Amino acid sequence: MKKYKVMLAAGVMTVASASVYAQIRENSYAIVNVVTGKVLRIKDANGQDGTPIVSYSAVNWKCVTWDFQQTKDGAYRLKSLFSEKTLGPSSDGKTLEEQTVANSSEEQVYEFIPAGNDTYFIKQRKKGLFVTPADENGTVDEPVLLQAKKNSDIQKWKLREQHPTM
Repeated sequence: MKKYKVMLAAGVMTVASASVYAQIRENSYAIVNVVTGKVLRIKDANGQDGTPIVSYSAVNWKCVTWDFQQTKDGAYRLKSLFSEKTLGPSSDGKTLEEQTVANSSEEQVYEFIPAGNDTYFIKQRKKGLFVTPADENGTVDEPVLLQAKKNSDIQKWKLREQHPTM
């Protein structure tokens, strides 16, 4: 009986310590800008590599929902439920675009830095730039940029869990 209690306590400690390191629960989310209220979307729900990532009205669709896949070091690769592709910097490094997942690519890895009140700054790991809407007024289909950190609410994002069917 004593052996069982020790094993049970060790199991509880393992579960508790694992949750301490999890920054964001692995699940599917819409990524919502704090200022504009717009979400990250694959433009025109196009599944081809190179398709721009744009701001879009918040809807419960697969093309605006991202599966958070945690890397070994606590960052994330974001996989579209619609296309099963991910976000990456465009060839000029200034905007985000849809790309085929390359598990070894640091360009497709993002750090979610807590910004208070359940919001995050989203930093693209390799270039060290932050996900930023091109238009602070929230115009639909405007590109999403990668820019230097501004310490501004325009670079803050909330996560809204969702499980779309279309």
